[in-house]
Amino acid sequence: MTGSVAERLGRAAVVTACVQAANVWSSGSGSAGQRWHRVAELHGAVALAHLASSGRVLPLVEFVDGLTGPLAALLPEGLRQDCDEAPLVEGDELSGPAFDLLRENLAPSVTATQVADWDWEMLSAEKIQGWLYGQLLATGSQEGYEAARLTVIRYAAGPLVDINDRVKQVGLPRDGLYEPIPGWAWATRNGERYWFACPICRWPMRFQLGRVACCYLPHASAIGTPLVKWGATGPPELGAWRRDRLSAAGIPHDVEVAANLVEEHVSLVRPVWRYSTVPGVEEWYLARKCNDMAGVTATLWPHTDAYDLLVEIEGRKRRWRVDVKDYTDPGRLVGVLARNEALRAGDMLIVVPAHRADQVGLLNERLQDAFGQPRRRFAATSAQFLRQVRTAARLEGR
Repeated sequence: MTGSVAERLGRAAVVTACVQAANVWSSGSGSAGQRWHRVAELHGAVALAHLASSGRVLPLVEFVDGLTGPLAALLPEGLRQDCDEAPLVEGDELSGPAFDLLRENLAPSVTATQVADWDWEMLSAEKIQGWLYGQLLATGSQEGYEAARLTVIRYAAGPLVDINDRVKQVGLPRDGLYEPIPGWAWATRNGERYWFACPICRWPMRFQLGRVACCYLPHASAIGTPLVKWGATGPPELGAWRRDRLSAAGIPHDVEVAANLVEEHVSLVRPVWRYSTVPGVEEWYLARKCNDMAGVTATLWPHTDAYDLLVEIEGRKRRWRVDVKDYTDPGRLVGVLARNEALRAGDMLIVVPAHRADQVGLLNERLQDAFGQPRRRFAATSAQFLRQVRTAARLEGR
């Protein structure tokens, strides 16, 4: 199959239909009849893919029953990937992995520059990053770009007055970039509403069943889901959480996670947090770790983010130009990277966070084939990359 028919039956279209249906079904917005009608429309695309793939008819009732389970159960076998085993919903909204899969596979007709009303539902991960890149470039200089980029990484949430001052200082807009603290983050008692920031990314953690957890699953896995403890009076406090896991993200062990009043606080809109702050934390961490090595210099976002990190060893011609990628769907990431002709250069390297280690083999295999370089290592984890730099620096020191 070719052209538009193949696109309608391909993974991106079918994943998008399934996740959008789960979102409609779980959200509770609109009448039951309206939700059934919208889900039935989305079911048509999925059913057609099943029919073309195996000749099987996927009943609407079976499709609806599967909207609260794993995505893999709704996909034709030929379109499934390991990442599809994640549940589609948590509570009454999309799970974090499902949100990622939707954004990474969404292929709307609009471009980032055409979105005037901040309809984030119309933007894929690539277009979200494209819009933000344009805003950062508008600062007009390398120094301005770096300052603005660090603001999005280090100020994922906070007091409205402080955020206003910060974004004004670096030339970013607040409207469309930040919003009030979402309701799912509120811990409430006696009319007072509080929220807690993730100690790694500083974005609001979800409050549920008396505990909080970062919406980015690897951060939640690292620090745990601490209990929110209320005293007789005053704001709540967090119970024990895994401080020993913070070193892997370059966060001091003594970092405080205090309760904040919801009023007059704001946070980045979720797509910008997920596709700029989260990978940005990894980029910032890698730069600091490299700069801590004797004889190694790491520069963030050279040439206004032509790539994420330039790492050089004093006295050697060896260098690495690094792009950090944090996608839930490795197949989709391969599709994005295979179009990047800059990857043909031998000093370019894709680095994924340590918790994406299972993606490295697939990325190398597919990119070797795409660029006709069968022995080339295109991708590594953060830990593998740091070991490589440390070894090269040690050899130079001899």
